[in-house]
Amino acid sequence: MISLSSVLLLALAPAAPPAPAAAPGRLPLPAVIEKMQKNYDLAKDFRAHFSQKYTNVAFNRTKVSSGEVAFKKGGRMRWDYDKPDPQMFVSDGRVLWLYEPADKQAFRQDLKQSQLPGALAFLLGKGKLTDEFEIALAGEITYGNKVDYRLSLKPKQPQATYKSIYFIVDAKSFYVTESVLVNAQGDINDITFSDVKVNTKVPDTHFQFKVPAGVRTVDTGKLNK
Repeated sequence: MISLSSVLLLALAPAAPPAPAAAPGRLPLPAVIEKMQKNYDLAKDFRAHFSQKYTNVAFNRTKVSSGEVAFKKGGRMRWDYDKPDPQMFVSDGRVLWLYEPADKQAFRQDLKQSQLPGALAFLLGKGKLTDEFEIALAGEITYGNKVDYRLSLKPKQPQATYKSIYFIVDAKSFYVTESVLVNAQGDINDITFSDVKVNTKVPDTHFQFKVPAGVRTVDTGKLNK
């Protein structure tokens, strides 16, 4: 099972619809960051299909997953996994839930206990990446005749749950289309997004969760009543 904290980190990397395959002029790093920041400052909500590959280095195992994701300002997010096993992560901005229907259990955590306020602030348009991370160009990624940017983000303050993040940034739209998270053990969480729809007025009810009858609830973090 992927941790609640890992899901919050993945929230850093919503994507935009694929850009036209035209290679623009290369920009310096500050300009790339500025364009990225502006995109997420203006985004109110978005939906996407995601594909995820999680590699456990110690055991040399890789798990491939996929599903649908939605985000909305106010700390709202929802990940509906359909493969390999149905499960759901959902937050209304205060409480984060992990629901595993096959096991009839739901894990509940206070969103403030995630230890990732800076990361979420960027997604919600309330913070700046440069306040939380040291950012550097880490090469380029070629898709056909389009060359995208690859950025390395290292937290300015040591984090217990991860040590670095890599973003693939579309060279035309300047949205993040792929993120790679490396945790303290060296495990790799790689996620890509497709079929993205931005500012579609996703309703708040989409991010609400009611525990179904017969499902066991487990608290994993302090909740503010």
